[in-house]
Amino acid sequence: MPLNILFINSITIYGGGEVWMITAAKELIKRGHSVTIVCRPASQLQKYALQNKIPVISLKIRGDIDPVTIIKLSRIITKKSINIILTNMDKELRLSGIASKISGRGKLVARHGIDFPLKNKLHYRITYNYLTDSIIANSEATKKTMLKNAPWINQNKINVIYNGINVNEFDIKVTYDLRKKVGIPESVPLIGFAGRLSVQKGIKYLLEAFLLIRNSINGHLLISGTGELENEIKDFIFKNKLQGFVHLLGFRDDINNVMKTIDLLVLPSLWEGFGIVLIEAMASGKPCITTRISSMPEIVVDNISGIIVPPEDSFLLSEACKKILTNKELANRMGAEGKRIVNEKFTIEKMTDNYERIFYELSGRINHHHR
Repeated sequence: MPLNILFINSITIYGGGEVWMITAAKELIKRGHSVTIVCRPASQLQKYALQNKIPVISLKIRGDIDPVTIIKLSRIITKKSINIILTNMDKELRLSGIASKISGRGKLVARHGIDFPLKNKLHYRITYNYLTDSIIANSEATKKTMLKNAPWINQNKINVIYNGINVNEFDIKVTYDLRKKVGIPESVPLIGFAGRLSVQKGIKYLLEAFLLIRNSINGHLLISGTGELENEIKDFIFKNKLQGFVHLLGFRDDINNVMKTIDLLVLPSLWEGFGIVLIEAMASGKPCITTRISSMPEIVVDNISGIIVPPEDSFLLSEACKKILTNKELANRMGAEGKRIVNEKFTIEKMTDNYERIFYELSGRINHHHR
C-alpha cells in the first residue's frame, strides 16, 4: 500500500540534508509512494526538487510556533492525507508536530543528520518525547551524541539508518578528461577534496599537508566546492607558489567524474554530519583519508579502505597521503575494499528499505512492495 509522505525543510542553503531529501524522495517515488517537499520559496531545494520532478509546496516557514505556518501545514497534511511527515530541524519538528496533532493525522519522523547534542531543555523534551513518533540518526556516533545530553529520550524511538547513494552513478568511465582540461599530466598523483570550503571541513590542514607532500612527491590537488574560505585558499596558493599545482574547480554537478579522475580523496573535517563524499569516492573505487571524528570511522575502515588520522594534524595527514600515493598496490586494494563496503552498507536501496520499514511500522499499513 503506497504511503503519502511529506518532507519539510526550512533551510535556504543546499547542503547535505537537502541532497539527502532529493535522493530519498526520488527513490520513494520510484517505489510508488507519493512524496511532497515543503520548503522555502526560491530556495535551492525548491529548484532541485522541480528539476527532479518532485512535487513542491513553497511555504515561508517562520518562527518556532508561528500559528500561520502551523495552520497552513495542518491544511496540507489533511488535504494530502499524509501518513508520514519527515523533518530535519527542531523548528520544523515543532511546527509540523503541532500541525499534525491539529489535523489528527501523520506520524512524525525526526531525521537527525548532524553530530550535535540535543539541548537538555523543556521544549526539547516536549518536542522529542511528545510530538515525535520516531527519530532517525544517520550514524551510531550521531545517536550517541544525541543521547549524551538527553538521557530522557526514549531510546526505542531511535533508529540508525546510514545514508546511501546510487552506486550506478559512480560506476562510470570518465565522461571527459578533467585532467586535460585543468592541465594535470596523466601520470601525476592527484589528491581530491570535495565539499564546502569552510572551517568545518579542515581544508586549512589539507593545504598545509599538501605543502609537505610537495617536498617529496610531484602531486597535484583538486578542490571541488565553493564557500567562505575561497579567498583565503587563493592567498595560500599564491603565498606558497602553488599556482598550477592546486586547482579550484568551484561547484561541480558531475561529482562522479571528479571522483573517477582523482587517485585519493581527503576529507579532513573537524566535525561532520555524515561525509557522503567518502561514500562517493569509495563507490568510485578510490581510497579515502579522513579524521577520527563523529561517524567517519563508521564509513572508512582504518587501514582497510583508507586511513584515519587525528583532526587538525597536517603532518600525519601528509604522511597518510604519501603512504597511499607511493604504493599503487595498497591504493588499489583500499579502493576495491571501499567499493565492497559501499555495496554492502551504503546503497540507496538499503537506505530506502530501512526508511520504508519504519514508515510502514509507524503508519500501521502493509508493505506490498517488500523486496
